[in-house]
Amino acid sequence: MKHYLSLVAIILSIEKKLIKYNNMYIMKTKIFFIGFVLTTMFSWGQWLKADGKKIVNSAGEEILLRGMGPGGWQIMEGYMMQTSGIAGSQHEIKEKLIDLMGEDNTETFFNKWRENHFTKRDVDSLAAWGFNSIRIPMHYNLFTLPIEEEPVAGQNTWIETGFELIDNVLEWSAPHNLYVILDMHATPGAQGTGSEINDYDPSKPSLWESQENRNKLVALWTRIAERYKNNAWIGGYDLINETHWDLGNNNALLREIFEDITEGIRSVDDKHILYIEGNSYANDYRGLTPPWDDNLVYSFHKYWSFNNANDVDWILPLREEHNVPLWMGESGENSNTWFTDAITLFENNNIGWAWWTMRKIGDIDSPYAVDINPGYQKVIDYWKGEGARPTEQETFDGMMQLCENLLVDNSRYRKDVPDAMIRQVQTDETKPYHGTPSQIPGAVYMADFDLGKNNFAYSDTNVADYNLSTGEFQAWNSGWSYRNDGVDIEKNTDDVNSNGFHVGFVHEGEWMKYTVQIEETAAYKAKIRVASQENGGEFYLSLDDQEVTSIQTVSSTGGWTQFTTLEVTNILLEEGQHSLKFHVRNDIPFNISSIEFEKTGTTDTLPLDALNGTTGANEKSIEIAISESLLAASLKEALDEFTVLVNGEQRTITSVNPHPFADRLIAITLDQFLIKSDVISVSYSGTSIQSESNKTLNTFSDLPVVNESPNRAILPGLIEAEDYDYMIGMALEDSADEGGGKNLGYTNSGDYADYSIFVPSSGNYGISFRVASLFSEGAIGLYTVDENNVETELAVTNTIITNGWQNWETVTNSMFIEEGPHTLRMKILTGEFNFNWMKFGAPDSDNDGVFDDVDLCPNTPENSRVDIHGCPQFSIPSTNYTISAFSETCRSQNNGSIRLFATENYPYTAVLTGSENTVTKTFTSEELIFDGLSAASYDLCLTIDGKPDYQQCFAVVVVQPDALVVSTNKNDFSKKVSISLEGGNSYYITLNDEVFITDESDIELPLKRGENNLSVKTEKECQGIFSKTITTTTQPLVYPNPIKNNTLRISSLGFDKIASHIQLYDITGKIVYSEKCDTNELQIDLSHLKNGMYALRIATPTESFNYKIIK
Repeated sequence: MKHYLSLVAIILSIEKKLIKYNNMYIMKTKIFFIGFVLTTMFSWGQWLKADGKKIVNSAGEEILLRGMGPGGWQIMEGYMMQTSGIAGSQHEIKEKLIDLMGEDNTETFFNKWRENHFTKRDVDSLAAWGFNSIRIPMHYNLFTLPIEEEPVAGQNTWIETGFELIDNVLEWSAPHNLYVILDMHATPGAQGTGSEINDYDPSKPSLWESQENRNKLVALWTRIAERYKNNAWIGGYDLINETHWDLGNNNALLREIFEDITEGIRSVDDKHILYIEGNSYANDYRGLTPPWDDNLVYSFHKYWSFNNANDVDWILPLREEHNVPLWMGESGENSNTWFTDAITLFENNNIGWAWWTMRKIGDIDSPYAVDINPGYQKVIDYWKGEGARPTEQETFDGMMQLCENLLVDNSRYRKDVPDAMIRQVQTDETKPYHGTPSQIPGAVYMADFDLGKNNFAYSDTNVADYNLSTGEFQAWNSGWSYRNDGVDIEKNTDDVNSNGFHVGFVHEGEWMKYTVQIEETAAYKAKIRVASQENGGEFYLSLDDQEVTSIQTVSSTGGWTQFTTLEVTNILLEEGQHSLKFHVRNDIPFNISSIEFEKTGTTDTLPLDALNGTTGANEKSIEIAISESLLAASLKEALDEFTVLVNGEQRTITSVNPHPFADRLIAITLDQFLIKSDVISVSYSGTSIQSESNKTLNTFSDLPVVNESPNRAILPGLIEAEDYDYMIGMALEDSADEGGGKNLGYTNSGDYADYSIFVPSSGNYGISFRVASLFSEGAIGLYTVDENNVETELAVTNTIITNGWQNWETVTNSMFIEEGPHTLRMKILTGEFNFNWMKFGAPDSDNDGVFDDVDLCPNTPENSRVDIHGCPQFSIPSTNYTISAFSETCRSQNNGSIRLFATENYPYTAVLTGSENTVTKTFTSEELIFDGLSAASYDLCLTIDGKPDYQQCFAVVVVQPDALVVSTNKNDFSKKVSISLEGGNSYYITLNDEVFITDESDIELPLKRGENNLSVKTEKECQGIFSKTITTTTQPLVYPNPIKNNTLRISSLGFDKIASHIQLYDITGKIVYSEKCDTNELQIDLSHLKNGMYALRIATPTESFNYKIIK
């Protein structure tokens, strides 16, 4: 602080001295110096940089970036505009708008869109929510013209619009200490074919098809860096967003442009971080390592996949091997549960993140949702062919209203979204949706359940979309309204106690929690607004996880939107703040809008009744909820007063006790475990049980018990691979095994899947595993897992090679397991194989894969192949055959072959099946040849005459040589050409009659001035010859023009080592600079010259070049 005060004192001293001379000058000086002081003060410790595996500020403090991006601001994306399929890219949207309302109106709309889409209010909100960074997706055309529109080809016209937008965000962000990361979301020409995300126009050259576009991108980043090089709140430069283009195995061109951009930026800015995204939507880093800059961060993206603990293991080695930080630069488009889980995963691995996006039209998964106004809807309907063409004025009015709807005050604020991303990552606690508890007496709106995680604020069946992991999209909020949580919410028009929304699509076991403030302990009536087309939906209410109502049944109201009031009386509620829960009892659907509580009397008027019965968590007990607090001592004599029936048979009760944590619950323990299919009821015929208020519990008969026992597979029986509770490391795929379904695949050591099982009695059980593997033997371990995740081994079973990923065989083993419920873990110990099911039954004593209880041939010799009855079948080991596949000598020559040899002498029939035809041949043990084959995959199946049950099949692949692929990249500055080569072992390169031979995939060769003739061939003549003429720049390059920083650069002066004479003339014809030069580069200091126009002449012995230069 002393340093700051001293600096201010100096400034004040300077001001006093200068006042005497020029007041206007003093004012400008004062503003400048005070700005400098403030910048110095606020910049202390700001700058971000890469420090090993961490991102730190200037003070060395680690910064974990938590960011949000205003997607759709500078570049519209069709899916966010609700125009996918009709106008996906921004240029298509713009063209269609011009057609409807003209260029001037369209330009007015886009200006207003950019003005309203992201504002200071939004930045203030991000800071208030707890974010510390903003990732700005930029469209290059707000900073410079497309190459097709440049007045002078190869030059860059700069536009201030984009810079001003960034300037504004920086001004708004600095007071909040928010970092701003600049993301080139749409590059010149576009970086991929996904037109929505980068405004790709297939009628024009992409970034990768145009050197001009790449040059423009380098120049743009250099200009951006020059402008913001001294701004500490710039968190870095995200050079290219989500490249998705085939750039070869090593992404050579992507690396090249990254290095070119880096060189441009570092020529003016050596402070800011460079964020590097891979190909294939950011996640393919082939060729992009090792890092080429010491202030670089690798950035990956993640969408729609599982968030298990190991789901970022694929990217972590990049950080460890290259000692660079990682940043998850873009994610979102999912539920709050997915958001919380993903961010927890990132932060547990010390990875910062940025989310997509701040607002969208008509959606629920962003902090702000923008309503579609009728005018804009009319435009969309017309574009879809579903409505009349709007007039020019109607279109303009609709689009301008859409801009007004962008503003915070006109948007729908989804407070649950930022809460899930920031607060819920740190805590399991819930809080009232509107900040304060709902008051009782009063109405509780069902859509206003507490803010918090699934299983804490609510519990729902479907809570996120994991389609990249499962292959299927899953809606988390089937009503797609109001909130981004897993609860299904729809709009309604109910005019009684409605906030305009209701909860629907309910399923058994789901619940919502509401923090309530109860005015006084009393008897209450609940007036519940429900609607349904069906009879029989069930629910009940609890307070602090103790039931306060019996199970209630919903009858049909005549329609899903025809709400009526269902009244529940005699509810005892205690004063104070509590957690009220609404529980769904079965899968019969109904909608619920609100619950209004009314006080009806005092508690002494209420009877003491049993409300509900449920099974206990230990799967061996029943819990009976009563309407008031239990007098624990009254249970001492109650054991013989209860009767429990399970599936119609009386079950022995071993104890009756008060619940240890709930004062309204009676715990009845049984002598045997309960399973999900059990039908349970309980009766009470005594007088012993009392409440703390001295009321006697009323007797009851055959009270149904809600069976909440987990769904468990019961042994003996079959468990399908896909029926796991939890799985890590593997993936599901369609199975070709008998019965179809799914199998687990892509296995690696340490992967596992957990299954819930119930064992009726302790003993030995046989195990059959259905497996398939093309080339790998392996091992499966079975374990029980306790609540602390401690494994106890049951059995280890070896798997076999089946010669195909869908050629299924059964391997067996046996195990001993104790009676009761268990978590069974199937763990991959070694090998790569597919797994379809496991079956448990009687032991398999002879290990032939058939359990003893159905084995008609016991004591089968070891390793025998048996039929379904356990009796030996004819078999030959797969090692009997030697199969070799030979490639085509050249592509499309159809001269590949497959050779087969059998060790044992039998009358074989071999059938080779390809995509085009089938060939059948017979042989004994001599070599069999299938020739004249094209490159393809074939099925080779062998049978033996007289052995009808025998067949052995193999998958065989005939390949062909790769095509010769040559790509070149000319560098006019270095006068060299970089050549990338694929398809051969050795390459014969001829450049200007000089021959080069290499077995490397990349080579750099020198070019001469003018035309250069290049040809490339391989050792195989059939691969042809690649030919190309490369023309180098025939005149020196002069830049920058206009001159910057008083420096003029001239490149390629001494091409072919011919001396050049450099002369610079002013407008009067006077020579103001003259020099002879025979080097390739010349840098001229022109600080001594006045601003104005000059003529530059470069002369060689054979020719001269003239340029107009502006300073």
